[in-house]
Amino acid sequence: MSRLSCACLPRVDGLSSLDLGRLFPAPSSTAPLLSLLQEAGIDGFQLLSIVVYQDEVPILLLPLFETRFDLSRFVKGWLKKALQAAGRMIPSLFKPRILSVGLVAGEWSEIGIEPRIDESTFDAAFEMAYDSLQRLAGERKCDIVAFYNFNQYGRLPAEIIKKFNQVQFQSCARLPIDCNSMDDFLARFSKAARRDIRRKMRVSADVTVIRSCTIAPYLERIYALYLATVARSTMSFGVQNRLFFEKICERVPGAEYRLYFVQDELIAFNLLIVNQETMADKYFCMDYVPGRRYNLYVLSWLENVRTCMERKIPFYYTGQGTEKTKVHLGATMIPGFVLFKHRRLAIDRVLMAWPAMSGKFLNMLGFWPKMVIHDTQH
Repeated sequence: MSRLSCACLPRVDGLSSLDLGRLFPAPSSTAPLLSLLQEAGIDGFQLLSIVVYQDEVPILLLPLFETRFDLSRFVKGWLKKALQAAGRMIPSLFKPRILSVGLVAGEWSEIGIEPRIDESTFDAAFEMAYDSLQRLAGERKCDIVAFYNFNQYGRLPAEIIKKFNQVQFQSCARLPIDCNSMDDFLARFSKAARRDIRRKMRVSADVTVIRSCTIAPYLERIYALYLATVARSTMSFGVQNRLFFEKICERVPGAEYRLYFVQDELIAFNLLIVNQETMADKYFCMDYVPGRRYNLYVLSWLENVRTCMERKIPFYYTGQGTEKTKVHLGATMIPGFVLFKHRRLAIDRVLMAWPAMSGKFLNMLGFWPKMVIHDTQH
């Protein structure tokens, strides 16, 4: 009879790339991305994992991170001061320590599952992992246990979702690529939208685009553009270290950069992960003033659509944020969510009793767009 056991590991220590690839099979890029994140580290985050073994073979993996979640970081003005004061008085609610299942980078989070295990074994393994997660949160004196940035493809059991408070999170945009030319693609838009896109394309002659996996000469500039973009964002949750950008093409299959130059100056980059099934947009970062002048966001979008057509890639995943622009450019949105449970029973009962209150509060902080176009198709 098979035996299940469970362990909490720092990072993904002790798991081979073959183990990770089996638990997160292609076309998912989670396995190599998870290894890279663990190597590069994220300031303010401790990365761990819970692994369940069947006869010493890993069959289930929950990627974890622990961090202090300061709500005041995401707002400005009087509200920032109010949340800072509230964080000093009630840190477990307004500046809680969080132990979360999920990834800090990626279109969405997912758990690692051995594809060949039967349903009853999976149920037993997940229950074991969940119990370990609760014990770990208690040992580390975490205020909140969470599942961060999941959606319908994250492979969470339905029963676990029922046990937690759920709030909507930022959606991930997806664009089907089922046309053969840019003219066919643009023909889908209204006359006014086509006119707007063509107007923005007129400056493309002044922009040089280089596709490359070798970015050593531009690494300092790339990281400076990334940090400037993060500084402008109200929703940056963790800042990647430079090593992440330096090593991703080496460590993650299909990772490549688009470098955008004007008069030999690098003013934007786009980091992508590309395979035969999907193109996933990880980061688009630009020098704000010239980037807007040359409409680089739209130009990068069209460049990526063109690449998908060339390589016959059926789906372009364009990430989170800038929802209105992405919908305008033809994408639909896959809804995301965050599950959370406060370890103080009285606080959690309040959150469970009035879930709309949690949603409205986080909406005020900008945790998801007011307009979301739902997409439930695979």
